[in-house]
Amino acid sequence: MKLITITALAALIASPALSDPIAREQAKADFHQAQADAARAQVQKEDAEAEANSAAADAASARLHANAAESAGASQGAEIAQAEADAAQADADKAQARADQATAERDAALSRGRNGGPKGL
Repeated sequence: MKLITITALAALIASPALSDPIAREQAKADFHQAQADAARAQVQKEDAEAEANSAAADAASARLHANAAESAGASQGAEIAQAEADAAQADADKAQARADQATAERDAALSRGRNGGPKGL
């Protein structure tokens, strides 16, 4: 009976000692995952911003063509160019929205990394 009591007591005493290193390792893993997520989101953000800038340039170019066609009196060509400009602007807006989303994801991952990072790293 004494052996069972001693074994149970030893198990109770050892449990917190064993769980602390496990929790610490999990916190480290979570911290590193948050850092990886932040890096991935940063790349997505930069890609989306580049795409948005390119689409905005395309829209500006299409608007210039539309204005030039309108000035030249080519109303049908101006309408087509204007439609192309509108489509390019819509693409630019979508790309900017993706960039904004990627920025939010990056910021959230960075926040997780700062708030959930293991102590002493």
